[in-house]
Amino acid sequence: MDRTNRQILAQLSRDGRLGWQELGRRVHLTGQAVAARVQQLTEEGTILQFGIVRGDLRRHFITVFLDGPRFEAIETFLAQHPDVESASKVAGEGCYHVVLACADEAGLEAFTGQLQPYGRYRVASELRRIRHGL
Repeated sequence: MDRTNRQILAQLSRDGRLGWQELGRRVHLTGQAVAARVQQLTEEGTILQFGIVRGDLRRHFITVFLDGPRFEAIETFLAQHPDVESASKVAGEGCYHVVLACADEAGLEAFTGQLQPYGRYRVASELRRIRHGL
């Protein structure tokens, strides 16, 4: 990855709403050249998504410990659940780390109830966000 691509990623990380012309001005390229580079970064998987992080939701960090090798089933469940902001299969402590973003404690309770058939879990809840980002 070259210096210009790193600059583009840094600018988009700060403000994903930048237009191609403004982004190009900041990294010393034309808007068309920036658009082509962003498209390439997206196609190769460097940029996974563009989105928003909602500040009105409570976040819970859940470590899932599977009882058995039900990887496909839980991954399908996690991928389809609307309140799962992110989920990662991990090595080390637990099998999966999940970030759940929901409006209230009832959302957390409903989610953990749905997790029970897969195994055990541990929850840590966000008190306050220090840094915002995707």
